[in-house]
Amino acid sequence: MTDRVSSFGRHLFGLSLATIAAIVIVVIWEYGLDYLDGTPFEELRYVIFGIAAIGLLSGLNSVMPKLMR
Repeated sequence: MTDRVSSFGRHLFGLSLATIAAIVIVVIWEYGLDYLDGTPFEELRYVIFGIAAIGLLSGLNSVMPKLMR
């Protein structure tokens, strides 16, 4: 029974982290891109967003096995 509970807890933890990551990506899309207006990086805003989103998800992917021990 404890194995089943720990499995449920790990799944719940993973789902909550995935939800938080999705919310962070949406917030960056809505509010973060406006900070690039008037800068030399204005034309690269979507590339910068893509790099930030991929970096966030890659970092989360590399941290998850360490947190799930």
